[in-house]
Amino acid sequence: RSYRTAITSTSDYKFVNIPVENAFLFGEEICVEEYDLVFSCVGPNNCYDLAEDLKRAKAVISCENDMATVNGLQKLTGNSNIYFGIPDVITSNTAPTELLVEDPLTVVTEQGMLVLEKGNYTLPEVILQVGPDELHMHWMCKLFIHNAPHAIVAYLGWLKGYTYIHEAMADSDINEVVVGSISEITDGVIAAGFAEKNYANNYKEKELKRFSNALLYDTIKRVAREPLRKIAYDNRLVLGLRIALFNGQLPVNTAKGLKAALLYGEENDDEASYLQNLRSNSNDTEILKKFSRIDHFDPMNKFITEQDLYPFLQTEIK
Repeated sequence: RSYRTAITSTSDYKFVNIPVENAFLFGEEICVEEYDLVFSCVGPNNCYDLAEDLKRAKAVISCENDMATVNGLQKLTGNSNIYFGIPDVITSNTAPTELLVEDPLTVVTEQGMLVLEKGNYTLPEVILQVGPDELHMHWMCKLFIHNAPHAIVAYLGWLKGYTYIHEAMADSDINEVVVGSISEITDGVIAAGFAEKNYANNYKEKELKRFSNALLYDTIKRVAREPLRKIAYDNRLVLGLRIALFNGQLPVNTAKGLKAALLYGEENDDEASYLQNLRSNSNDTEILKKFSRIDHFDPMNKFITEQDLYPFLQTEIK
């Protein structure tokens, strides 16, 4: 049993078959103690459902795109052998039609890099394993320079009715905001001392190229999902806005992205539906206060809510 992965460059695909020995649903018994190392990649909101199983794990790597999951899982499980992993890669949850015809389970990914926190486990040295300082640097770049602009592409793209991230990036209005936001944030990361200037700027250019990669078929719904988590005070958009302030200038483009997130109303996304129900009985000022902890008297609240998104409003907003 296997599924096919299409690894993309900028011009073609390389195909790899991924073997699958077993698959489990949440709640099914998993003999995790039989494995030397367990990778958790089920989503930051879902990983805690695995706590009972992970109590018995020899070692766990949380690749959940949220460093707080390590501490959360350690507390829930009593297992101190839980570490953080940063997959520096975009993997879509679908593929172009011609590939799905050959194998409906095909997904598209990149030739990325995996950065792991050093810990009480053994893996080949070819997999990068780093100490706390280097891990922090990699995470700051992933959280700010990748996660925040990636979400902004998705929310603006949804407003304009696009399906894929690369389609949104080809739109000049969206591209201008995304390039502006990633520059605001990258300059903030540098000013805060989270990464060296050359490293951060190279990271920025890498992200802009991957967002525009038409072979990735990265869906807007995948990237935009769970908007309440992404507008939270301790998540990518609000933190990205705050780090951008280190430049000494108001981050207009990042603020546009955060406002766009408030408008995300994909019907098949439970959080998005809940968010729009809240907005129908409240206002964006109160939403920012409740979820983003940007109080109504904070000038940043008004700065966000007054951003003009009219050029992007091709999706009907209730």
